[in-house]
Parts: sequence; C-alpha cells; structure tokens
Amino acid sequence: MSDVSFSDEPVLVKPSASRDWKRWLLIAVALAVVGSVIYVPIGKARMEESAHHAERGTRQGALYHLTIEGVAHTLELTWTGRGNFAPVLTPAPAAGTVLHLEARPGKESLAWNSQIGAFGPTSFAVDPYAHFKLRLRLEREGRTLWRDTLMAYGVHDTHGHDH
Repeated sequence: MSDVSFSDEPVLVKPSASRDWKRWLLIAVALAVVGSVIYVPIGKARMEESAHHAERGTRQGALYHLTIEGVAHTLELTWTGRGNFAPVLTPAPAAGTVLHLEARPGKESLAWNSQIGAFGPTSFAVDPYAHFKLRLRLEREGRTLWRDTLMAYGVHDTHGHDH
C-alpha cells in the first residue's frame, strides 16, 4: 500500500487577482455597449418628440422667448433656403450687436443682416431636418447681453398630421 492520505477538509483556492479586474472590465464594457444600443433610439425618439412640440416661428425655426436688457425678445433659430443658420431676433437688435454661435458644424460670429432680417447667415450649411445644440452669446461693444445653450430643432415633417 502507498503512504498517500486523503482529507475530508476542502482546500479553498482563491481566484487570481488579475482575473478579477478583467471580469469587472468585461462587465463594464458589456453594460456600456448595451446602454448605448438602448440609448440611441430612445434619445432619437425624445428629440423628435421635442421637435414636434417646439413652438415654431414664421420661418419654421424653433422659437425661444428671452429678455435682453429688460426687453422681451423672441429668438427664432432658423436658416436660409440654402441651409445656412440665420437666427432671427424680434424686435431687431441695436446696431453693433453680434451673435456668437457655436454648434457641431462650426463656430461663427454673426452680425445683424438687415437685408434678410436675421443674424448671418453662417458660412456653413446644415441639414434643415436635423437637430443641433447651439451655444449662443449675444454681445454689443464687448459686453455680453445674453447667453444660453438652446436646441435648433429642424423642420418637423408631419406627414399629414393635423398639428
């Protein structure tokens, strides 16, 4: 007979530390991928719903009500027929007022254009059906009059809806 003996007590083997962090990293990556796949269509649906309910101006741009130096104004985030941003401020701003616009397609400083009754237009064109987040700053003589981040909702195609 051999001198080998067996024990009833289990021998616990701890997993190596290097496998543990790799497992958590894999779980985090998997959750990020699943979250992205879920977020994209939900985010798009929410954006379309917001665009559908946005108040629209005479040029079909989204309207925002704001106060500049104590005076109520309406800002319409709209574009020209060629797709260049041309925001409209009503009532028209005082001479020398500049609108600084920063968006995904580009960044520009736009002076008031009395021929078209709007700021700009921008040198870059955008898809009039797309939605863009804009960082806007209105200033005159180096003094900031107003600033905000707003959504420029593209044209909402109603496809026969009555609203």
